Amino acid sequence: METLSEILKIVLLFSASALCIYLVVVLVRFNTFIKILQVEIIDLSKNLKPILENLNTVTDKLRLVASKVEDQVDMVHGVFLTFRRISDNITRLEENFQMHLEEPLMRVGAMFGNIVNRVVSLFTRRSQEIF
Repeated sequence: METLSEILKIVLLFSASALCIYLVVVLVRFNTFIKILQVEIIDLSKNLKPILENLNTVTDKLRLVASKVEDQVDMVHGVFLTFRRISDNITRLEENFQMHLEEPLMRVGAMFGNIVNRVVSLFTRRSQEIF
């Protein structure tokens, strides 16, 4: 029984030693992986810096363009409002013109029409009497 106990202790120690060696190998591989990851992150940060700077520049330019477009839209909107006011003023002027001048002009036109008709009828009657 004692030999069996000694053999089991030896197997247990070999197993523990193998487990420790495997743990060391895994930790060495993990350390290598961390170093490779660190190098990749450094490269990525070096490559991202110009991209982010360019993106920042592009964003600033887009913001400036958007601001200018907004100013132009506001200006065009102001022009349309001005045209609307002008057209409203013209419409009111036309209504005032019709309200104040149309009836007297129609009376004067009717009076001149009557005068012209009488003159024409007078000449027509005289020309019929002559011939």
